[in-house]
Amino acid sequence: MSNQNTNKRIEKIFPDYFQRFNLPEGAREESIRVYRACRSGKCDKDSFMPSFEEKGFVLNPLADATDPGQYSLSTFEKPNDVKRFASLISDMKVPYTIAVGETNPRHGLAQRTRERTKKKTSHVDWWLYKDATPYEEFELIVDFEKHLQAYMRERGNCNGRIY
Repeated sequence: MSNQNTNKRIEKIFPDYFQRFNLPEGAREESIRVYRACRSGKCDKDSFMPSFEEKGFVLNPLADATDPGQYSLSTFEKPNDVKRFASLISDMKVPYTIAVGETNPRHGLAQRTRERTKKKTSHVDWWLYKDATPYEEFELIVDFEKHLQAYMRERGNCNGRIY
């Protein structure tokens, strides 16, 4: 018997609010291993909403309304960057709930933000299709601090910086 979620076809249609901006040229179907801070404490729809939806379909008044980053799901390639991000979110509490997974192309288009902004960051924008379920591609990290220490040891303690 096959898994119904695996066989469910996601239409490659973006939400209506995508008319407000242009997807960047570099947005593509790409699988990138990323981290996501989970506000709900679970790998679920509430923790995997694009910024615009998460903010109640209201834009940041200090940012450019046509900035594609305002409409993406924020993820990070480096665990220290997702930890920094979680620490800036007022309703995230220590220990942070962090998930790891991939930007599976069946859910939308992704782009490393540094390709567009030229800033040193491990942020990855992921523009999700309507009815996408990206949380199915992620699992919660049981002990994030332990995971982070192991990650830094593997990379020679360079704090996982992007150069």
